[in-house]
Amino acid sequence: MEGLKAFFIDTSIDMPYVHGSHNSGLVLLSILVSIFSATMSLQTAQIARKAENAWYRHVAISTGAIALGGGIWTMHFIGMLSFDLHTHVNYATALTLLSLLPACVASWFALLMLTRREVTLPHLVMSGTLVGLGIGTMHYIGMAAMQTSLQMRYDPLTFALSILLAISLAVFALWVSYGLQHTALNSIRRLLISGTFMGSAIAGMHYTGMAAVRFIGTPDNATASVLINATFASFALSTFTVTVTVLVFALNGLMHSRKLYQTMEENNLKIEDSKSRMRAILDTAVDGIITIDSHGLIQSFNHSAERLFGWTAEEVFGRNIKMLMPEPDQSRHDSYLHNYQTSGTPKIIGIGREVMGLRKDGSLMPMRLAVGRVDLPNELLFVGFVTDITERHTLEASLRETAERAERAATAKSTFLANMSHEIRTPMNSIIGFTELLLQGDLTSIQRNHLNTVRQSSRSLLGLINDILDTSKMEHGSLALEAIDFSLKGLALQIESSLRLGAHAKHLTLSTHYPSDMNEYFRGDPLRILQILTNLVGNAIKFTEHGRVDISFSHEPDGVHVKVKDTGIGMTPQQAESIFAPFTQADASISRRFGGTGLGTTIARQLVEQMSGRIEVESALGCGSTFHVLLPLPIGQKPPALKPTTYHQALPPLKILIADDVAQNLELLTLTLGVGGHTIVMAHDGDEAVEKFRTEHFDLVLMDVHMPRTDGLQATRLIRQYERTHSRPHTPVIALTASVMAEDRKTARQAGMDGFAVKPLDAPRLFDEIAQVLNLERRPSSSREQDRTAPPSLLIDWIAGTSLWGSKTRLAKALDQFLSATAVNHPLPDEADRSVDWEATLLSLHSIHGAAGNLALPAVTELASTLEDMVRTGWREEARPQITQLRLLLQSAAKELQASEALVVDNKVPQPPMLEPELLAHMQTLLTCFEHSELNDAVLEKVCTGLESLGERAQVQALRTAVDTFELDHAHTLLLQLVTTHATEPQA
Repeated sequence: MEGLKAFFIDTSIDMPYVHGSHNSGLVLLSILVSIFSATMSLQTAQIARKAENAWYRHVAISTGAIALGGGIWTMHFIGMLSFDLHTHVNYATALTLLSLLPACVASWFALLMLTRREVTLPHLVMSGTLVGLGIGTMHYIGMAAMQTSLQMRYDPLTFALSILLAISLAVFALWVSYGLQHTALNSIRRLLISGTFMGSAIAGMHYTGMAAVRFIGTPDNATASVLINATFASFALSTFTVTVTVLVFALNGLMHSRKLYQTMEENNLKIEDSKSRMRAILDTAVDGIITIDSHGLIQSFNHSAERLFGWTAEEVFGRNIKMLMPEPDQSRHDSYLHNYQTSGTPKIIGIGREVMGLRKDGSLMPMRLAVGRVDLPNELLFVGFVTDITERHTLEASLRETAERAERAATAKSTFLANMSHEIRTPMNSIIGFTELLLQGDLTSIQRNHLNTVRQSSRSLLGLINDILDTSKMEHGSLALEAIDFSLKGLALQIESSLRLGAHAKHLTLSTHYPSDMNEYFRGDPLRILQILTNLVGNAIKFTEHGRVDISFSHEPDGVHVKVKDTGIGMTPQQAESIFAPFTQADASISRRFGGTGLGTTIARQLVEQMSGRIEVESALGCGSTFHVLLPLPIGQKPPALKPTTYHQALPPLKILIADDVAQNLELLTLTLGVGGHTIVMAHDGDEAVEKFRTEHFDLVLMDVHMPRTDGLQATRLIRQYERTHSRPHTPVIALTASVMAEDRKTARQAGMDGFAVKPLDAPRLFDEIAQVLNLERRPSSSREQDRTAPPSLLIDWIAGTSLWGSKTRLAKALDQFLSATAVNHPLPDEADRSVDWEATLLSLHSIHGAAGNLALPAVTELASTLEDMVRTGWREEARPQITQLRLLLQSAAKELQASEALVVDNKVPQPPMLEPELLAHMQTLLTCFEHSELNDAVLEKVCTGLESLGERAQVQALRTAVDTFELDHAHTLLLQLVTTHATEPQA
């Protein structure tokens, strides 16, 4: 407490205050010294902040702190010397020197803070507080060193204000110094402003502290020499401080210069290293690199350029780059450079292009040239990168030659396929046509069976040819796809119906799952989708010896997903990878064991891909296979009902010219068209056809395309020319050809032909094509035979059935056997019956569906199929009234058959009863056939004849029904019962 009384003003002392005065010149000198020291110290701080070496940084901060601390101390004592109390004043040496320490410490904190990269507000406040306290401490220790006869006391309020002001000014000065570092001012301006602020702040702290001191007592008389001594001392101190500060700045400058020199040496070494690396890169580069100046003179030429052009760098240095160019580029090159430098429009600069280069030996080199611009301070350079593309040109030429060979091979392949199609279809036209004609006559069952075998084999061969041609079309992208609305559900049922018999013959279960909540109608090409699925399901049945084949449909976000799963032989992963390749099967034994060409899956894949879908397979050897078909089919609408086409096109009697170089084809066409009352004129080549056309008038010309001498195309051109010359009306010409390629149709149209009939000829299609080119209205055939024998048909498709069964008599017999035994063999529940065995009903519907399809009962087939699907999917109550409708349809079909029974004439001569041993032998033979899923018509006929001779007509009818509906298991059971019965009967 006593110490505070001795420090602050004591009101109990009754003595006068002594007021001193400042020498304004020395005050100004103290401020200038403060600003100078602060400015030099801040420059030292900048050097320290840029120094990467920690030791240099600490030396710079420490020496700068000594300079700034000395400046603060000098400013303080110059300010003290400028203060005149009119009394003697001395200073204690120890305290005076001690006061220098807090000034240096405060300066060190200030400079340390200013060298930081980032400064936060707490850092700024803490550093400013330490600096302010340090300067305040230095000031009051220096004041305490004063020795005078007067008492020195401090006003408490002013004293506290001086401390706060010292801290505030220190924070403000540091904030200004740091903040200016992030402005757009240049470094000198930032340094002067920062030094002025900091020096002024330091001086302000001193003179604020001087305002807090009070001197009490009576002063001595001071002489003028005191002022002179004070002035001299102030200038001496200023000079010393400035000298020390300059030395400190010089020392730091030298250190910084030394560091810069070291950095420059290091950079030079790096530059040399970089140049060495660049030279190594340029010399080892594969491409030629050439540098030229703005006049086109070569400045550098790397080793690759020497290798490419044959010149050495010494030979080309300083010469114009155009020496490496052939004409006309050699003459134009200088204009390129001049145009670029004057207009700035590049023609070769910055553009990669392929040009020819000129070697030293005069040979040309194809190369790719890219030119870039390099802007140097006093020079403009251009760098060219040259790549030898001789090998690429050679490769491109080879590829072009390969492509041309491939095109020639593709053309040869197309020609071969067209010729193959023609050469095979031409004899097949006779084989199939005459077989169809023979089947329309009266034949024995054995003869009919053999002819059916011939027809089936011919159709199989024709199917193989069509598969090969389809594959070729899809490879060339010339197969057109339809986009029509169709019933996918109906297509699924059609596949099941057509392939169920084959599966049943192998004792396989074939099931189709079409979800009830899935849309039925889609838009696409139903014929090609049917072809895809028929191939896959047919293969599944073929390669499955026991188990089942399942077809499931689902609608996914990206389209329709069809899955065909079987329990067949399966495949290894290697076999699965190649299963979609043409003519490929799992292994060589497959073809021998199961038959087939290996084209089915290839065609399926190509069709799926052409529809923008995908096909995948999952398989394991011995565990079956699953094929996934995903087709992006959009939702469609229910298509309009198609008019039935179960008739031949009726044609009026026509005079027809037929030209064909194959005699059998002429005979077949004459027989086919002769029954319609047409007049036929034959020509054996194109010349004869043109000659007959000139001498006679014809309603129609059937022209074979491929004939010797003048072919059908040229003959047609001559006919069209003759019509134009002699103003004759246009006579329709239909092309007869075994070629089915799109190009053939186009060529025929261009030659002037109106229609197109493909061999082997299909009579109904030929009649339709004739009617189309003659613009005849489509109507049922009105031939005399049909008018006389065929009553209007509503339920039985006699034409389709006759074509399938070979004769109307055979069809009528099969229909009679089926319809008369349906109630017994395939019972259907009454609508009022509430306890229905739906499993038995489903079996009956399934059997009726399959049998009706083979017996030309389209309405019965469609309704049975719908009911089968409804019962299978759980819509049983809704199916009840339609089952009644199906029963009525069957009854109506039976009545319709009875109305036409007079047409079926049984010309068989009554046979005497067959002996039991002979009958049993025939039945045993037939049993063996059934056990192998085979059918022998001759043996069946003998068994039925023998049983009828014994009066067992009901058994014969049941047996024939089972066989005609392809229920061979049921037929086997019936025959086994008959064998047992006759074997146990006593012999006559």
